[in-house]
Amino acid sequence: MARERRVLLVEDDPEMVAIYSGQFRRDGIPLEFARSGKDADSFVRSRVPALVLIDLTLPDLPGKDLIESWAGDEMLSEIPIWIISNAMSADNPWWHETPNVQRYFLKSRIVLARLSLEIRATLGLPYGERLNSQTAS
Repeated sequence: MARERRVLLVEDDPEMVAIYSGQFRRDGIPLEFARSGKDADSFVRSRVPALVLIDLTLPDLPGKDLIESWAGDEMLSEIPIWIISNAMSADNPWWHETPNVQRYFLKSRIVLARLSLEIRATLGLPYGERLNSQTAS
């Protein structure tokens, strides 16, 4: 199954989803979102996104359990995972040993414009003036 060139945001807070999706869509990042662990797992297994941004606290499953299940799957273990959490990374030392987790962001310190640029670079998408000229055509 081919990996889609899209980002999956796993977040149950509707306000956070609106904030992130507004910024990312303005910046031309193809985005989908899941509000539960079950929905996120279904999406990842059927659509194979290029990147997953995941909150660790979800209403039905701990984000850690999802991440570890994906890491144990040969195909899904290649999907880069970026954790976005209210908990300090020092409170979750397991993430350093999970091969598919590349980044850990503290929600209160995220600068969305910067995160957007990092996602664009990771996905190999144009940015800056190149983005503006592409969307104008």
